[in-house]
Amino acid sequence: MLADLSGKTAIITGGGQGLGFGISTKMAQQGANLIVTDIDERNKSAVSDLASKYNVKSLYIEMNVTDQSQVENGISKAFEFSSVDILVNNAGVAGAPGSTGTIWRDEDWDFTWEVNVKGLHRVTEAVLPHMLEKESGKIINISSVAARAAKYTTSYYATTKMAVIAYTQALAREFGSKNINVNAIAPGRILTSFHKEWVDNRAKLGDTTTDLFSKEALSQVMPLGRAQTPEDIGSLAAFLASEDAKNITGQTIQCDGGQVMA
Repeated sequence: MLADLSGKTAIITGGGQGLGFGISTKMAQQGANLIVTDIDERNKSAVSDLASKYNVKSLYIEMNVTDQSQVENGISKAFEFSSVDILVNNAGVAGAPGSTGTIWRDEDWDFTWEVNVKGLHRVTEAVLPHMLEKESGKIINISSVAARAAKYTTSYYATTKMAVIAYTQALAREFGSKNINVNAIAPGRILTSFHKEWVDNRAKLGDTTTDLFSKEALSQVMPLGRAQTPEDIGSLAAFLASEDAKNITGQTIQCDGGQVMA
């Protein structure tokens, strides 16, 4: 089995819904035990059902990555549950609550940076000592196609996702000698509640470019002419988390139907 994760344990932040749930699904399919963190307790049963379906263990932790104490307590619970082999930093936002997609609100810049960059770092910082002690680990950060093709997005979101790429490269260089692989995935268009909210906000402003998931719209920007799914991203994450990808590090891999080729 390619990307065999049997006996491994993965932490997936924001793993109880949307893109994160697709990643959790693929990790479980490949045999990984799940530690799912999420801000919404209502997703707990779905994660438990997923683990039962694939006969793996699971732990659900309600955790907000912007809260240092919650991150420290949550990761402590994770280590009590299991040794950790894989970290997927998936939790992310497109703007502050109530965002309409405009680019000049300070709260959008602040909140997006707080979640997408500082939140990612908080969790990584909490998990890294464990991986360094074992001299083994796989870290996968979720960036976005927006980092390299900032069309149909906001400057603050694109900036944070480019920061994720730089952070990934820096960690890969710093901790490669400790047998820790650090990579990023840049998803393209995925129709989740995250994207639906963004489209709805743009429509409120009279934006006529919000029909981004029609066959015509997709074909205009990507050769494959189809949207990506959460499970597509999950498959790539599972591969990067496996020993099949042991010599891949410091890379950002597009999963975007060919939208960006660089």
